[in-house]
Amino acid sequence: LLVVTFPTSLRIDFAIVYNKDYESVDKQKVVGVIVALILFYLLMLAISTVIYSKITSIAIVNPLRELCNSARRLKEGDYSSRVDLNLKNEFAELQDTFNAMAGQIEREIALRKQSEENRKRLVLDISHDLKNPLASIVGYAELGLSKPDLSKDERDDYFKIIYDNGVRANKLITGLFELSKMESSEYVLNKTRVDICEYVREEIGKAIPIFDQAGFSYEFDIPEKEILVMLDPEQMTRVFSNLVANTVQYNPEGTRIMISLEEQDEQIILNFKDDGIGIPAEIAKDIFKPFVRADKARNSQTGGTGLGLAIVEKIITAHGGNINLKTDRNRGCEFTIRLPKLLNT
Repeated sequence: LLVVTFPTSLRIDFAIVYNKDYESVDKQKVVGVIVALILFYLLMLAISTVIYSKITSIAIVNPLRELCNSARRLKEGDYSSRVDLNLKNEFAELQDTFNAMAGQIEREIALRKQSEENRKRLVLDISHDLKNPLASIVGYAELGLSKPDLSKDERDDYFKIIYDNGVRANKLITGLFELSKMESSEYVLNKTRVDICEYVREEIGKAIPIFDQAGFSYEFDIPEKEILVMLDPEQMTRVFSNLVANTVQYNPEGTRIMISLEEQDEQIILNFKDDGIGIPAEIAKDIFKPFVRADKARNSQTGGTGLGLAIVEKIITAHGGNINLKTDRNRGCEFTIRLPKLLNT
């Protein structure tokens, strides 16, 4: 009895059974059958290997090709390019990583473009704002030099115009320097523990003569207790003085000012409100950007540089707080400053 069994990849067992004595079997035929079956097995194995390789190749090559195409589009400037493989294997993780990277690149490019646009606008604004006072200085200086017979009063008027425009140009340059310093990594606050209630009362005391001179009425609501915060008194004084100056410059006589302070959870809220002319919504949305003025006029006679509120916003942010504006045309302005309280005191 001779039994030959061949396991195959198709999971079929072949058995050859001869119920004759081994010596009577045609050995050549048996060998031929065995060889044929082995060849068949190898053929099936080869076909299976080719099919498996093809399937595997498609499963690997196609996703890689899609990733390469997306990377190429990204390189060529299509920062919205994303990969969508619709797979749930290792390539899905690679897809998510690639898309996250592409999204980050797209955001950074957008920020870079916005920064470049802001830089160009800033240069134009600086040029425009410096051009007028410098032109006046040069013009009146030339007039003074070309007219030696000017009377003392006329000469004094010329000197006054030259001086005023020089002060205006100096204010602009100083403001730009301060704003640039605040945007650098070298800007550091000298914070100390301060009773914010007492501090605000002192700042109000400085502002009252300015309000009186402008013909404003006022109302204050400051708690009669100690609320401690960490702040830089010198820098915060600039915030207060800029808000006061901004209100006085752009509002008419008879405007009413309301300043209040309150606690809310772990914050203090300082409100600086007036019932003046307000700011149009289309200007208010950019009011904390450099060179944005409430009157929108580049030839404004109010004397403002358009940098005051930008500086205010930088100082408040450096203190870990925020400032926002609620306003509209002919509805007054309400600046709200939020600062963190000093806890566990």
